[in-house]
Amino acid sequence: MPDTRPGLKLNKDGICNACTNYEKKKNIDWSQRWRELEKLCDKYRGSNGNYYDCAIAVSGGKDSHVQVLTLKKKLNMNPLLITVDNYSWTDTGRKNIKNICDTFNCDLVTFTPRLQTLRVLTKKAADRLGQPSWYWDSLLYSIPYRFTMDHGIKMLAYGENVCYEYGGSQGDVETPSALDQIKNDVVKPTNYESWLGDGVTMKDLDMCNFPTYDDMKKAQLDPIYMSYYIPWDSHRHYLIARQYGFQHVGHEWKREGTIEDYNQVDTIGYGMNQFFKWLKFGHSTATELAARWVRSGMVTRDEAAMLVKEKDDKLDQKLYNDYLDFTHTTHEEFWAVAEKWYNRNIFEKDMYGLWHLKNPIWEQIKKK
Repeated sequence: MPDTRPGLKLNKDGICNACTNYEKKKNIDWSQRWRELEKLCDKYRGSNGNYYDCAIAVSGGKDSHVQVLTLKKKLNMNPLLITVDNYSWTDTGRKNIKNICDTFNCDLVTFTPRLQTLRVLTKKAADRLGQPSWYWDSLLYSIPYRFTMDHGIKMLAYGENVCYEYGGSQGDVETPSALDQIKNDVVKPTNYESWLGDGVTMKDLDMCNFPTYDDMKKAQLDPIYMSYYIPWDSHRHYLIARQYGFQHVGHEWKREGTIEDYNQVDTIGYGMNQFFKWLKFGHSTATELAARWVRSGMVTRDEAAMLVKEKDDKLDQKLYNDYLDFTHTTHEEFWAVAEKWYNRNIFEKDMYGLWHLKNPIWEQIKKK
C-alpha cells in the first residue's frame, strides 16, 4: 500500500503497519482466541431468554456469511442481523442478503435511508469531501449500534478492524472492542449544520449520530471485531461462503476497476467512493486487494503491480452511469468535481488534460 492511504504508517524499513500486523498474526494462538470468543458468547447466550442475544452488522457479502456461520451455527447464538439499505442493489446482492437469512434462518432488520436526502448528500459529499459515500458510511456506522441498543441487545459483532487489517489511524494495537470504531477515520467528524439546505434538515441527519460513550455504557453495549477472534482473510471467506450459497457478481457484471468478483458485490454505487480514492490517494480497489493478496502469498509484489497497472484507474461505465442517474449529475458537473480532487503531489496532467501518476508502482519495479 502507498503511504498516501490515510493513517498508514511505514517503519524504518519502509514496511507498512498492515503488513507488520499480518506477520504478527502468525504468532497468535488462535485456539486461545476462539476460547475467548466462546466465553464471550457463553456470557450473552440466552441472556434475553428466547429473544436475540447478539446482533451482527451485515451487508450480505462473503464476510457476513462467515460471521453469521460462526456465531449462529458454530456458537449457537440467536442473532439479529442489521443492515443498511443502499440505493443501487445488484441482483446478486439481493440474492445474497436473502440467502444469508434463509441459509442460517435469521431475522433481518433493514434501515432504508431517505432517498432524497441520500441523493443530495451523495452529490454534496463528492464535492466537499471527495467521499460520495459519506452519508451512507455514517449510517453504516451508527445504525447497527443504535438498533442494537434500541432492541436491548448487549453484544454487537462487526467484521474486521479496517485500520489494523489494512493500515490506518487505529492500526497500532489490536483490540477486540469496537467501541472506538467511529474514530477510524472512515467517517470524518463534521458540522452537520454545514450540510443543511437543498431540502436537507437536521431531522434528516439525526440517524447519522453515533451513540455517545455514556449512552453505550448505560446500555451495557459490548461491540466486538470478529477479526480479533478468527483469522481474517477475504479470499478464504469467499471460499467458505460459497459453500453456503454466497454468489459472486461475475455472472451479472464484469466490473472494470477490480481484480476479482467477490468483494463489495451488493451495490453498484458504493464503488464511486473507490474511484475518488484514486483521485485523492493514487490507489483504489485493485491496489487494496492486490496488497492483501501479496501479504497472503497469493501473488508476488511484481505480479500485483501489473494487476494495479491494468485495473486501478478504471472508472467502470456501469458505476459511472448509475452515479449520474441517481444524483442527477451531468457529465460536465461530474468531471469538474473530479478535476479538483486529483492530488497534484502525485498526479500530473498531459497536454490533452488527462491525469497520470508521476511515479507509479509498476515503473518503480521496472527500475529495480
